[in-house]
Amino acid sequence: MTFFNLNRSKEEQPVSQAQETTATRARQLALPVDIYEGTEELLLLADLPGVEPEGLSVSFEASELRIEGRRGSGDTASVYSRTFRVSEQIDPAGISAELNAGVLKLRLAKAAHTKPRKIEVRAG
Repeated sequence: MTFFNLNRSKEEQPVSQAQETTATRARQLALPVDIYEGTEELLLLADLPGVEPEGLSVSFEASELRIEGRRGSGDTASVYSRTFRVSEQIDPAGISAELNAGVLKLRLAKAAHTKPRKIEVRAG
């Protein structure tokens, strides 16, 4: 099953020289992630060193999961960002996030229709 489309999204493409002069001076950083699949959920771990909870934004809209973390301010600011397209096999109401020591832990519950279920067999 495919739960994520991990292709780079349009906001993750390299910034051209023309865009760089009008864009913020925040340095764009890669957002490394590891994704693990369990029977009930997917676990996404993202490294966000130096990002505090108030500098972190996680959103889900129109099957896109977006993570953006900002550390520092002004000319010394750095921004991590990544967007994933999430399949209908994930329950949007079952997404939770926790940031601890620079590691974001996102839990994405699988939708009920994707989980294996045991069928009761009755005696005839």
